[in-house]
Amino acid sequence: MRRSLTTLALLALALFTMLAPTPASAASTVDVTSATLVARGVAVDLTLTVACPAGSTGAFELNLRQRSGNGVAYGSGWAPVSCTGQPQEVTGRVAAQPDGAIFRPGETLVTASLELCGSETCEYLFIEDAVRVTH
Repeated sequence: MRRSLTTLALLALALFTMLAPTPASAASTVDVTSATLVARGVAVDLTLTVACPAGSTGAFELNLRQRSGNGVAYGSGWAPVSCTGQPQEVTGRVAAQPDGAIFRPGETLVTASLELCGSETCEYLFIEDAVRVTH
């Protein structure tokens, strides 16, 4: 019984070590820089500043939700990322859903997830932020 508990504890420790964030994930950062209306609110160009390890690549999945009149404008989009090791701007277009309202200037909820992979590991970043959409 004691040997089984020791083996189980070692397996749990190994799993925890494998799932723990790598030093590269601690170095990666993402900030929402701007949100600009496109085509009278049919879409929003969302600009993010990302700093990540050189050579890593991936993509943002972008989602916006905004109160618009009596409804909610919502949409999704994506933006590719190729890391240089320095902070860089990445822009993705978020299109309003055809059955929803259009985006307008004002506060919007941004949800963005980033899958970023290097030669040996991948990391996942998630942000949720309120930003002001401008013309």
